[in-house]
Amino acid sequence: MHIGTLGFPADQQQKLARILELSKHQRYELVEFDAHTPPDLLLLFGADAVTAPELDSLSSAYRSRMIQVSKRPPIDAGLGYIRYPLISSRVIRTLDDMTSENEELNPEEQEVATAAAENRFSKYENFVKESVSTKDASGGYRVLVVDDNSSMQQALTLELGKLPAAVELAYADTGEQALEKVASDQFDFIFLDVLMPGIDGFETCTRMREITRLKKTPIIMLTSKTSPLDEVKGIMAGCSTYLTKPIDPDEFQKVITRVSGWVDEFKQD
Repeated sequence: MHIGTLGFPADQQQKLARILELSKHQRYELVEFDAHTPPDLLLLFGADAVTAPELDSLSSAYRSRMIQVSKRPPIDAGLGYIRYPLISSRVIRTLDDMTSENEELNPEEQEVATAAAENRFSKYENFVKESVSTKDASGGYRVLVVDDNSSMQQALTLELGKLPAAVELAYADTGEQALEKVASDQFDFIFLDVLMPGIDGFETCTRMREITRLKKTPIIMLTSKTSPLDEVKGIMAGCSTYLTKPIDPDEFQKVITRVSGWVDEFKQD
């Protein structure tokens, strides 16, 4: 995917180039802007760049591919927006969101996404014949909830409280806090929000999977939407499955029963 820029100072252009290199999929390539062959997405530095004469020849439909980089949101609600100063997670997240709106999945990504949608729990089916969690069988669970929304934390606490096994909960508001907690403590499974301050859920999940003792720990990602591209990104980051927000109690209990059953089997082994 080609990313063009307009109005960027040299130092910010260099910083942007370094940020794009951090993309796990390495799909983003910084290119020089040419109005005759517009890039897939165009980043505009500052509010003044929006009225640059170089943009006059572009079609009105192309505005859905333009992103303003500034301290304040653009006046034109049709433009994408990245708040300045540039932060890697903020830039990549916005580009990924814009990409999912303007780009179809390639065949390889579509195949992965379809498999994910049809077999969300396939990795657990091999371990769990009948998922029955009891306090005697499991001895309880230690669960980490990573979400900066207090209402979401409360909703998860309520649903986890319905389990017949004892549940000990810990909370983190950011990916950085979560990484600190898993570095010093052990959890049976982890709920991880996708959109958070600082590093996002995909990056947090990837870093967690780099820790040897977390390679098999179930990580359930929480998101308000699950596009095929999101599911592919989650799978590549190492998540076990998704739950959509707001929490649907029936879906939650279905997921947690399967996951806790797998944890019970793992503990017995």
